[in-house]
Amino acid sequence: MRAALQLTNKGYHAKPLSRKYILKKNGKLRPLSIPTLYDRAMQTLHALALGPIESATGDKTSFGFKPFRSSKDAHAYLHSTLSNPKSADWIVEGDIKACFDEISHDWIRENIPMNKRVLDEFLNAGYIENYHLFPTNKGTLQGGTISPIIANIALNGMEYALASKYYAWHNGTIDKHHRNRFKVNFVRYADDFVITTNSQEIAYEIIEVVKAFLEPRGLKLSEEKTLVTNISEGFDFLGWNFRKYNGKLLIKPSKDSQKSVIDKISEVIHKAKAWEQGRLIQTLNPIIRGWAQYHDTAVSSAVFSKLDDVIYNMLVSWAKRRHSNKGVFWAFTKYWHKVGDRNYVFCTDSQTLERFSNTKIVRHRHAKLDKNPYTDKEYIERWKVIEYHRKNRIRIPTSVLN
Repeated sequence: MRAALQLTNKGYHAKPLSRKYILKKNGKLRPLSIPTLYDRAMQTLHALALGPIESATGDKTSFGFKPFRSSKDAHAYLHSTLSNPKSADWIVEGDIKACFDEISHDWIRENIPMNKRVLDEFLNAGYIENYHLFPTNKGTLQGGTISPIIANIALNGMEYALASKYYAWHNGTIDKHHRNRFKVNFVRYADDFVITTNSQEIAYEIIEVVKAFLEPRGLKLSEEKTLVTNISEGFDFLGWNFRKYNGKLLIKPSKDSQKSVIDKISEVIHKAKAWEQGRLIQTLNPIIRGWAQYHDTAVSSAVFSKLDDVIYNMLVSWAKRRHSNKGVFWAFTKYWHKVGDRNYVFCTDSQTLERFSNTKIVRHRHAKLDKNPYTDKEYIERWKVIEYHRKNRIRIPTSVLN
């Protein structure tokens, strides 16, 4: 029994994955394939070895599925590349068609540095749906713990492909910082990416460069979703809208992201017809807090205030429906109370509804792009401490700054 629970490559055979579906924001379903606990542990063991390799050799401006990198780093990097009045004006919004599902198995076998027999077990395990077994002849199934790293390795090199064409060379190396005359900057988060440039012609040329890069990997760009946009028109990326107004860059929560959180809150309030007020507050607070914290580095104050008003109106309707035989003033005095200097706070004796506008806006600063979390641990730990103190408006200890 004990030997059966050991994680070893000897005689290892992966079992088929269980197929599940989750709803995407566009209304379509995203397939997830869930491995068994034992197979998940095996994948995690190999992912722990692949992670440092990917971090050391991967694109520096790739921010997805990496330790101490996040979507906010992509936000901060794009802000730095687009905020200058002389920054690039044209944007390539890249969308890879079914990235995880289409990566070539032959390319994965040739380029993923791990035991090939075990890798084949991961790739060819298949999945079960409606009691039928389906083979997997391509792709790395979403849901496995190793799939994001394999996808990252497959997409790594796109930055270099662009740099080798559009950056100047100096003494045999790419001079990215001083001779980027086409203003080409690349940002990727998982399989979503944005590329900047200074002309529409170069933007369409960049799309062809990316297509050529993806082809050996078995991947293609989505013709419908890969767009060339001027920064004055704006573009959405990772839930934010990036746009210049009279030459000034403003990054705001996107309309789709706002609609998503409103719909989610509306759904909760609709289900809460017979709930106690405390349960409703307890359910809504994590949604409000999480969404606000995600957008606390953007120009979000006006949006936060608008969303507070939307929720207020929803809750007024909720209270009136519960007590249709009572007056509006009676419902207000039952559910809204004075707290400190604020009137009409939706609260109980022990719980208070969060407000989006209570979240403070703090600019995010990403860790240096050339720092590796596996080899530059001292720098990363110092960066974490400084960021924590700065975001919480706490004085940074002198010992950390020195």
